[in-house]
Amino acid sequence: MDYVVSVLPTTELLTLTEVKAHITPIDSSDETYINDAIKDAREYCEGKTGRALAAQTIKAYPERFQYVMRLPREPIVSIESVKYTDYDGVEKTMSASNYVLNEAAGTLSFKELPAFNPNIAKPIEITYTAGYTVLPRVIRRAMMILVAFWYENRGDKELPDSVEKSVLILLNDKKVFFV
Repeated sequence: MDYVVSVLPTTELLTLTEVKAHITPIDSSDETYINDAIKDAREYCEGKTGRALAAQTIKAYPERFQYVMRLPREPIVSIESVKYTDYDGVEKTMSASNYVLNEAAGTLSFKELPAFNPNIAKPIEITYTAGYTVLPRVIRRAMMILVAFWYENRGDKELPDSVEKSVLILLNDKKVFFV
């Protein structure tokens, strides 16, 4: 299923204050660098886990409806809309009473499947919010390791195997396998 992040996170769940407590000393002139490293660490961990770590809006484009659909980038917080284009080319918004979100499973269940036009590009659009309100401890730790490495090794293009392995071990249980 294709998807795009239509509204990027505006707040990071790992804070500059937390990083300052972990990495000492930090010069106040380095705060912008650290904030950028926090964002980079979140994006790295999102890529490795398949999860949305900070609140973001996602538009998913499934090729067809199914009674139970798994959406990319868990955890799913809320569904904003389910839209589809019918055979007459009219975009319709499905009533929220026709579907149920299972946040724990990252699935959307439909009571009825509408007729849509499969012969056009992106005939279905599901818009939703995904992301944690509190980061799981192991993801927070992985991000902290990345930020500390990048802060202490500025200019290094690649993570050493030992750092990458440590981060991947922490993230392994949080991976989402999306088909």
